[in-house]
Amino acid sequence: MTSENTLDILQSTLRSQSKALDLCDRGLTELPPEIGELDQLVALSLSGNALRCLPPQLERLQNLKLLDLEWNEFEEFPREILKLSQLRELYISGNLLRDIPVDLNQLQYLEKLHVNNNRLREIPSGLSKLFSLRELSLRDNQLSQIPDNFYRLTRLRNLSLRQNRLSEFPQAICNLENLHSLSLSHNPIGEVSSEISRLQYLSQLGLGFNQLEQLPAEIYHLKQLKRLYLNDNQLRDLPAEIGHLTALTELYLYNNQIETLPDEICQLKDLQILSISGNKLQDLPPCLAELSELNSLAVSSNAFRDFPAAIAQLHQLQELALGGNKFNRFPREILQLKQLKNLALWDNPIGTLPGEITQLQELEILNVRNTQLNQLPADLAQMPKLKYLYVDNNPLTSLPNDVVEAGSEAVLAYQKVQPEPPPR
Repeated sequence: MTSENTLDILQSTLRSQSKALDLCDRGLTELPPEIGELDQLVALSLSGNALRCLPPQLERLQNLKLLDLEWNEFEEFPREILKLSQLRELYISGNLLRDIPVDLNQLQYLEKLHVNNNRLREIPSGLSKLFSLRELSLRDNQLSQIPDNFYRLTRLRNLSLRQNRLSEFPQAICNLENLHSLSLSHNPIGEVSSEISRLQYLSQLGLGFNQLEQLPAEIYHLKQLKRLYLNDNQLRDLPAEIGHLTALTELYLYNNQIETLPDEICQLKDLQILSISGNKLQDLPPCLAELSELNSLAVSSNAFRDFPAAIAQLHQLQELALGGNKFNRFPREILQLKQLKNLALWDNPIGTLPGEITQLQELEILNVRNTQLNQLPADLAQMPKLKYLYVDNNPLTSLPNDVVEAGSEAVLAYQKVQPEPPPR
């Protein structure tokens, strides 16, 4: 966008007295000083440009409450922002910042601050004086510790420190007793503080992609917890206390070392999503059938040889992932799951698909890659809602290779035009 075009937009905004201005993705390398004339602005969006600095005239925007500077090229924090005394929301993710100014606490009304995807190595102690802050996201930086005075952010509800370099659980976080959402995923944390039990309002906790071998019993005191991410750790078992988290609706345990699930997991009556792929399970507790709200179950890449009987009783299931196990036949019990929309059986040597699979009238996605199939049921393409059919890496004699390589849409189209087999 040329500077003339930008000025035209600014003049139009001034004439209309619009309170919001969107200049996202315009290829801007600088912001004209005339921006200072728009003192009526409440929201200014400048993301997706190539800005390196801001004009001093920006300080005149004393009514500004939202400023979006994400995905630009700022190497230094624009100090003009510190004069915007009414600012409530500041988004400056996706830049090249190495630090945050110590005096950021001048923005006393700031409620949301996002500084993701930068190069921050530390958080200034002055940040803890942003007493109005409710949402703070610092993910994908290079932080190795959190200041001890972080506990002063007593109004904080949402905190993300995902994808940093924290090797120890930040103790100061346990004092943020109004937290509702906490993400510490993608850090090399080896142990969770027992003080986490103080976060009694926590409804979402992300601890995936760490180095956890066990969890403190106190984590099971978080009675408001609805979503718990423990994936990609080194957990070998799940204690019986998991049954205390009766508010859980989503539980992610994939890519650990778990060999068995305790019966107490069946006490999670509100559970809707259970993901336990990538473990060492050989069976599931029979009482799992009692989880009547469960609509998504992922147990791929375990050690199942026989189909776990409990799954056949989960009549609300819409997604079932069984890929990467050791089934040598199609589990016909699946045909009882009439609500299934997504079925994954990849990397199981099942050999054939029964014609009765067409009974799954709600099925939209079927993944049978690398399952030693020689042919497909003739009526498969007639299933009313089937949109995606993945059959590659099978010795299919009824499908040309170029059709298989073209993808699921081509496979379904080819199947639909094939003549019906003669009656027997």
